[in-house]
Amino acid sequence: MGLGMRMDLLQGKRKQPFPRFWQDSSGNIAILFGLAIIPVLIAIGTAIDYTRVTNVRTKLDGAADMATLASVSKSAAPFTTTPTPAGVKNHFNAIASAIPSFAPSDVQVNVVPGITAVSVTLNYTGKVQTVFGGIIGVNSVTIGGTATAKASAPPYVNFYLLLDNSPSMGLGATPADISRLQSLTPDQCAFACHEHSFNSKGNITGDNLNDYYHIAKNNGVTTRIDVLRTATQQLTQTAATSAVMASQFGMAVYTFSDTFQTVAPLSTKMSTVSSNAAAIDLAYAYYDQRDAQTSFDTALRSVNAIMPDPGDGSSPTSPREFLFLVTDGIEDAPAGGNSGSGDPPDKPTSYLPPNSQPNLSNSLTGNVNSGRLIDLIKASAGSMCDTIKKRGTAPNQIKIAVLYTPYQPVTNNGFYNTWVAPYNGSPVNPNDPTDPGSNQIGQALKNCASPGFYYQVTPTTGISEAMQRLFMGAVNSVQLTN
Repeated sequence: MGLGMRMDLLQGKRKQPFPRFWQDSSGNIAILFGLAIIPVLIAIGTAIDYTRVTNVRTKLDGAADMATLASVSKSAAPFTTTPTPAGVKNHFNAIASAIPSFAPSDVQVNVVPGITAVSVTLNYTGKVQTVFGGIIGVNSVTIGGTATAKASAPPYVNFYLLLDNSPSMGLGATPADISRLQSLTPDQCAFACHEHSFNSKGNITGDNLNDYYHIAKNNGVTTRIDVLRTATQQLTQTAATSAVMASQFGMAVYTFSDTFQTVAPLSTKMSTVSSNAAAIDLAYAYYDQRDAQTSFDTALRSVNAIMPDPGDGSSPTSPREFLFLVTDGIEDAPAGGNSGSGDPPDKPTSYLPPNSQPNLSNSLTGNVNSGRLIDLIKASAGSMCDTIKKRGTAPNQIKIAVLYTPYQPVTNNGFYNTWVAPYNGSPVNPNDPTDPGSNQIGQALKNCASPGFYYQVTPTTGISEAMQRLFMGAVNSVQLTN
């Protein structure tokens, strides 16, 4: 073999090793995997870090919500003690410190106080340490969030309770009470009539301890006036516990028959109102038993003269106003220009308060006789219901809330059958306390009430519960918003 050929062979052998490296398939997979694993690991690590950061942010947003909401909650008394930025910040930091891998860098709190509303805003920023981000030089991720909580104070509201204490409210509270009282009275009367004792000249000497009122009392018969008294006192407790601010709610209590009496003058001290409300009792019957002792006209005119023009509810000096009328809905009024003299002011001190305002005379035409009218409350234009509801500037006019205590049928009573039953022929809807159905008494009362503020006692809703619902509905309806 010549020298030239040997040199060519040697040169060919030198060129073969590198191409063989590429042609050798035994290491391709390992090499390619090695090259690809780095971005795959980075992607997986990034996904894990992203999930961690998202979870941390969710927890921090929750912490911010908790801190701001707690600061304006009722328990924090936001309208008597304004939340402080430091307090909100400390609350947030206490929660955030328990979240792993988070380091806060800045927490800012802004409190906007007010008499009727408060707003708290918290802004936070910080860093979340990464686990895999360091591979690509990202050791932490900056995150931030904002939470805002606002609370509006319930408004200042005065409630004027106008309660029917006419003799018909001496009816047994339930059918069982009616039956019980009828069994105890010689003429099977369902009404616990309240009477004075008189001397031969017709002057009052005290209470008639043998009247049906005392028979009911002595035998545990509950009358509607008893239930109303208790319900009124319970309502004062609800007002006291519902108040967020001092002097937020004012309440006054009046009773009416053919006269108008102040039981509790307007006060923001619910304990005082409750104490005075213990005096709520049934009106006395007249010496001559002439009846005609329920005058809506007298009651509404009298309370309208007491109530000032309503405000917007933003302060104690500008309260909203509600008139609560509780009645069985039948007017039994003096007619033909007659004026019921009412209970004289020298009634026994065992029954307080004394009468303070006699019935206003009227020129209505009687139907029972020339001096007596059985009728329903009027709500047409120009009526007292209409006049009261128009007082004030929209949307802050006085609102009338009516609670109807349905007149229980007393079918063995001739007067009831002749004069009351025609209005009370159809029962109210027993399944809906806001629907009087075809009951004419309930329909008339609903027309007197402001929209959404008519309520009636049903077999499942007593007077107390109904008054509570009306109260809360009244407060919620005038809730101030920021």
